[in-house]
Amino acid sequence: MITARLDYLAAHGTDGIYRRIFLADGKGLSVKGQPGNAQFEEVYLVEGVDVPNSEAWEGEDQWELWLTSDGEDATGRLFYDVPVSAVRALIEEHGGEGAEQDPIG
Repeated sequence: MITARLDYLAAHGTDGIYRRIFLADGKGLSVKGQPGNAQFEEVYLVEGVDVPNSEAWEGEDQWELWLTSDGEDATGRLFYDVPVSAVRALIEEHGGEGAEQDPIG
């Protein structure tokens, strides 16, 4: 399965900000990372996107979203140091990347 946006973001980085990837099933995630790294520094998953119980997804921060939500109910999940290959597998589980994506640049 082709993951063109993920591949681009992994190769070129995200310029220090979160970049969204829309999934074919209507859900999404955001990644933040440096060019050419084998893992993303941070991966944010919208509510309803579950991850496998594996070492790749062990770095969940359950408090950061709550602390930065300004008293609002925090939704989604935040993970640190997630291998690009694990993000690719997750995207494939959701039918691939959606046809519409945000422009980069």
